[in-house]
Amino acid sequence: MIDLSPLVQPSFWFDMQPLGFSPAFEQSFFFLFAAFIILGSVSRIMARHQKEDRFMVKAYRHLGRMFLTMGILGMIWFFFTFEQIYFFGARFWFLVWLIGLVVWIWWIVKYVRVTVPMLRQQGAQKAKENQYMPKKKRRNG
Repeated sequence: MIDLSPLVQPSFWFDMQPLGFSPAFEQSFFFLFAAFIILGSVSRIMARHQKEDRFMVKAYRHLGRMFLTMGILGMIWFFFTFEQIYFFGARFWFLVWLIGLVVWIWWIVKYVRVTVPMLRQQGAQKAKENQYMPKKKRRNG
């Protein structure tokens, strides 16, 4: 059984000369950050191929930017930890990374759940108001 009690002690997170990772943790962190980079790339590809809904294109772009940024930052932290560069490889950077990830996810969810429906409603209302307005004549030639 794994002892998780050190995770709640500040000395664990703010130790400037932490022990290295076990091989299982090294592989886990590497694959986690690599998966974030792959998900970011996939999300950006999906944004390019989604032509119908401009709001979802923007959501996919935000998601892709988040995954790519957090994956690259995670790989940089993993490199510093692996090379035992104490300050930049310290455990508290993972907490900073995790807090940044949670805030970014919250912002994207808020955009998709609150902002997008509001913008769609405003667009429908504007289209309804402009329904009877004269349109510009097209020039042929």
